[in-house]
Formats: sequence, C-alpha cells, structure tokens
Amino acid sequence: MSLNCVFCKKPVFGTKGVTVPGEGPAHQNCYQAFTALERTFQALDINKLSDSELADLKDMVLAEENDRRRLSEDPDSEGDVELF
Repeated sequence: MSLNCVFCKKPVFGTKGVTVPGEGPAHQNCYQAFTALERTFQALDINKLSDSELADLKDMVLAEENDRRRLSEDPDSEGDVELF
C-alpha cells in the first residue's frame, strides 16, 4: 500500500514525508509550499486575521525580535521589553 502526497499525488517514502493534520501524508517541500501560499504559520491562519489583529501580531513579533537581539548583545540584561 503506497501513501500519496495530498498535494502532488505522488508516493511519499521514508523520512521525506510528513502527516498533515486532517489531510494525510505529504512531502515536506509540498507542505511547506502549501503553507507559504496559504500564509499559515504554526496553525495560525494569517489570512483570517483582521487588520488590527495583524498589526498587533506584527508589533508582538517586532518586540520579540528586539528583546532577543538585546539579550544576545547583553546576556546579563533583563527587564522590560523594548518595543521599538
């Protein structure tokens, strides 16, 4: 019995496959292409966010990047997150 990719319909073999929840087997590269086109990340469907939710998400990501950058430059610093 062969398992076919839910996206390209070709057989999925070995470690190059993943299981897509609710869909079935897929090649890793097929699934990555699908998620990029669908604009999903870690089960978050970015298409479904309102404009204000998308802006909030962007602010949260920027704040996280700034905090990680600050901590990598000065590992002893702790405290408030710098937003911008």
